[in-house]
Amino acid sequence: MSHRIINLNFTSFVSERWSSLPNQEKLAKEIALAVLAHSEISKESFGLYAPPNEIKDVKVTNAAFDQIQCVWHGHRQRGRQSPPPIPLKVFVFGCGQDASSTWASIEVLPGLDSWEVE
Repeated sequence: MSHRIINLNFTSFVSERWSSLPNQEKLAKEIALAVLAHSEISKESFGLYAPPNEIKDVKVTNAAFDQIQCVWHGHRQRGRQSPPPIPLKVFVFGCGQDASSTWASIEVLPGLDSWEVE
């Protein structure tokens, strides 16, 4: 298994009210889907020989969640329903396979070195 950090420009397709902040549980599910799509399109194996069929565990670090919250509304263009793409980094900390499927577990890190609400 190769260990590396993967860059992911995360785009949420869930429009939240301007007065709300993203729900961390829903966000983890969206990130898992985005990672699977990224893996499928880029053909990145995420630790195994083929892209995983599922993401079993998503751990969003506090720093990554803070960055997402700041970018969620603070960088959104006026009138736009969804937030802008949010740069994240993904670390695969576990993977496996059985006779019918492959899976990976990921940790989500901030994709920026510094951020603020604009």
